[in-house]
Amino acid sequence: MLKSAVAILLLAAVAAAQQPEAAAPAAPAAPAPATAIAAIAADLEALARKVDDAHRPRGPVPPVVAFRTSLELHVLDAAAEDRGQADLQVQFLEWSRPRSDKVVPLIRYEVRRAGTPVVIGRDRTGPWQLYQGQPRDLGAEFAEDLKALERNTNLARQLIRFLSPGAVLRGLRQASPVRDEALTIERGNTVECTVVDGDLESFPLLQAGQDLPVRARVYVTKASHQLLAVEVSPLVGGAADPTRTERVLLLDLHERDGLLVPRELKHLLRDGAGLRLKSRAVLHQLELRPALLAADFDRKS
Repeated sequence: MLKSAVAILLLAAVAAAQQPEAAAPAAPAAPAPATAIAAIAADLEALARKVDDAHRPRGPVPPVVAFRTSLELHVLDAAAEDRGQADLQVQFLEWSRPRSDKVVPLIRYEVRRAGTPVVIGRDRTGPWQLYQGQPRDLGAEFAEDLKALERNTNLARQLIRFLSPGAVLRGLRQASPVRDEALTIERGNTVECTVVDGDLESFPLLQAGQDLPVRARVYVTKASHQLLAVEVSPLVGGAADPTRTERVLLLDLHERDGLLVPRELKHLLRDGAGLRLKSRAVLHQLELRPALLAADFDRKS
């Protein structure tokens, strides 16, 4: 009997030894691309909603397509022809032709320098200026004034666009995961941010008269969910051109007509020494949604 029991135990031990070892628990499978993309989109939408809430403290408001402001423009680029400070009285309207979806940026501004004020604008037919008291086309013979008009028009368009920063975030294509990153505003001033990268189909660069597709990086303050900076590089053949990177900082935000608006915009452009401050705009007496018409921009003295 004892021998039989021992034999049974030995047979059981041999059988157990011949069984394959149990497989270790499989590592979690990597998320499928569709799942990862959906997670990125969900995080981006959550960030956009927080930014919307921060920038519209009293709830949804009508979109802004027009404004008036007094503007101090400090051009700090040593290579610029118009380096120095200029005081501008600006009115701006994003106008659509009847029965057309195309938006035409209309602008009229008066530059106050020593001597006679300069009036420059873009109406429904193109750029113009007052020359010797008479309105005339702003052509190639006034290259610096034309370049300043393009820069000031795109500055105004950027301001309009950044009044809806949630829409900027939602416009990003091939967005990166949302992440935390610190941004240095100036020496000794670093802000913790929530950051996301992606492509925008078009953006009004200060260095280009026309809109260009860009690779964008958006910085949102981690503590308050306010838009702090947007950095863009034009896309050439699908790749970002880092030699033409621009960064705009939106500083000293305050509420105006239900929206957070900046009192100061700083533009940094990349040169051989890296990103360097090239211009600074200080806004005074900003009026949103004035009742402007296309006729208000027609060339006239």
